[in-house]
Order: sequence, then C-alpha cells, then structure tokens
Amino acid sequence: MPNTLLHRAILLLLLASCLPSPGHGQTSDDRALANLVRERCPGADILRIERSGSGLVEVEYLCGTELVEAGIHNGRVSYEEREVRPDAAVMERIDKTLAKQYAGWSLDEVALVTTADTSFLKVEVLQDGVEQNLYFTTTGRKYKPSALLASDKWTLATLHGLAMPKFGYDLLDPDTVYEMPDLLREISGIALDAEGRVLCVQDELGAVFTYDLREGRITDVLRFTDIGDFEDITVQGDTITVLRSDGHLVRLDRRRRTLINAQMPALASLNQEGLYLDPATGDHLIVSKDAPVTGSADERQVQRIGRDGRVKVQRTLSNAAVSQALARDLPTLAASGVLFQPSAAEIHPVTKALYVLSASDRLLVVLQGETITVHPLPAEIFYKPEGLAFLPNGDMLISSEGDKKGIAKGSIMRFRYAAGK
Repeated sequence: MPNTLLHRAILLLLLASCLPSPGHGQTSDDRALANLVRERCPGADILRIERSGSGLVEVEYLCGTELVEAGIHNGRVSYEEREVRPDAAVMERIDKTLAKQYAGWSLDEVALVTTADTSFLKVEVLQDGVEQNLYFTTTGRKYKPSALLASDKWTLATLHGLAMPKFGYDLLDPDTVYEMPDLLREISGIALDAEGRVLCVQDELGAVFTYDLREGRITDVLRFTDIGDFEDITVQGDTITVLRSDGHLVRLDRRRRTLINAQMPALASLNQEGLYLDPATGDHLIVSKDAPVTGSADERQVQRIGRDGRVKVQRTLSNAAVSQALARDLPTLAASGVLFQPSAAEIHPVTKALYVLSASDRLLVVLQGETITVHPLPAEIFYKPEGLAFLPNGDMLISSEGDKKGIAKGSIMRFRYAAGK
C-alpha cells in the first residue's frame, strides 16, 4: 500500500479513538454496517463511518494492507473504491487526455470504483488547492458514470410510466442543466438577482457565489465568514440574506461588500433549511426541516420574521398531509408513506402558490391555499434537491447537491413554465 494511504489509515485510527461514543441506536446500526463489510473482507478494520443526508453511508476500512471505501445504501453495498496502479498502456491514454484538457493540473491518485454492474477509474487531479474528479473506463477511455444511488421508492423509468401531476413543468426532463464546478458541488440555496444571475451558497463555506447562467461560470465570490452550515439565500436589491441551519440570519450589502447585521430569531425547531421572501411585504419566512422541539413530530413550521425581529408562525406543513396527497394522486408510490423535510421554499411569481422542496425522499410539494400536490423527483436527475428559485415568467430553477465522490455533480436545472400543462 502506498505510504500516503498508510499515513491516512493511521490518522483515521487515531481520530476514531478520540471520538465520543455513539448512542445506542447508532451503535447497533454501526454494528450492522461492520458485519456487512466483514462479509466482504473477514477481519476488516473499520476506520471511519460517515453518513449523508441522502441516505448514503460511507465506510472506510482496511482489508489487510489495502484501504477500501464502501458506499452503503439501504443495507446494500452500492460501490467500493480502492487505489490502484493502472498498467502503462491505460495510464498513457489517461495522461494524453489530461495533457489536452487539464494542462497544468497535477495527478493526485487513481482509484478503481466497482459497482454491482460495472467498474471504472476515478482520477483525482489538483491545481492551486482545487480538486477535480475525472472518470475513465478501465482501458483508459473517457467515461461518464451515472449516479450510483437511485431512490428506493421511485426511479425515472417508474415515473415515466405514471400520470404525473400537472402544474406547468415537466420535471422528468430539464430544459437546461448547468453542471456546477467542484467549488459548488455542495450547492444548497439559490436566489436570482435583478440581472438574472444566480446567487448561491454551499454547505460548508461562508461565501455567496454569483453564477452567470449565460457564461456558465462563477463570476464573483463574496466571503463573509469562514465555515458554517449555510442552507438558503434571498436577495432584495443590494441586500443579501443568508440562512444558517440553526436559524442564524446574516445580512450583507452586496455593493459595498460589507456585513449589515446578523440576528438569531427564536425559532421552534433546531434545523432550518428554507428561506424565502413574502413578495407583498418583503418579510422573510423560514421553513423548518424538522419538527419543533415541543409539539407534534408530524409538523413542519413556516415562521415569519417581522421587521422588528419578532417571530410568528405563518402556517404549518404536515408530513401526514403530504403522504395523503401523494397517495391520492399516485397510490402505487405511497405504500410506505414519505419523509417530508423541507430543504427550500419559494412563492411562484404567477400562481402565488407556495413551492416546497424536500431533499429527503426527493419531493416537490405545491400548496395552493389548502390544496396539496406532490411530485416525486427521480434520483437520476435530482441527487439531492436543495435550492429553488423562479424567473419572473415562471421558469423554475432547482439546484441539486452532488455526492462527495463527484459522480453526481452539483447542478442547477431550468424548467420552462407552461401554464395549464
């Protein structure tokens, strides 16, 4: 095993010894994961277990002297990744591609990714601290893998065979897909400025990114802090407001590039992911991902933040009501119910309906008054739908976070609005 991998394995072992003990439920789950790994490699040393909001669990372990990472979803191994040294002919083809398309980038490592039905090479290249993942067949030809995960509830093929809800969009066929650079692989909230540029935040960096759809690139970065879990964003003229997952709001002057203020509203839930503007009043509304600390576990609150900073519950959203709406319109998909955890929300500029995304179980929920319509979203298109915005004509943008392996890229998708369809 290369020294870099050995050093990494030793570091992971040391870190693991310093971590606090997990709770009872997680301990039993970790034991099941370890058993699954040891079925594939008896005597494996588990180094790290990492969970993501998409349901993927990444387990890193030593199999003898080989460092392996397994991606596990719903109790099954979706993929395994291990560092390899391709033969000279394969590396020659890869090097030629890198010389043409990534001149000046340095090769970091090559890994073999194995899934249930295929194998391919993942090549990591670096430049100025930025990492890019490229994919090749095992013979060294360029390769574009599909997402490793698909929803265990529905797939693109399943949804194509059903009469999907009609509210002006074909959500199974984006009109345009903008693939994000690695810096926005974990893109979460989005908002549109007056010039039609997309302002973005991502999960791990306190910065607002301006992405120009016409140029297909990041044109500005406004850094306001170091790290934090930032989930959504709004823009009013020169004022940008960013939501942190604990409800903390940061207001920035975009033109002067300065902090205006920050506030911590007294919210009923500990986890917030949606932030949108009331077009009539300009007030901000925060949508909770989880239930309130005290109250019904079924409830998700929409809370209005007044100009005086006071918090008022505007309305409540119900996980049970969403499940019932899905069962009404698409009964074959609703046998086990759904998990509704809002990840973004926005008011439609034409119909004035409230649109709410849920990255969990991949749903778009439309609330027109008390009427609820639910549209399932396939994982092949929406790996982790986190952001939502509308153009004035009703065209819809949905941002989707990519996976950590770089196989499912972060993206922004545009869906054209056609009223009555």
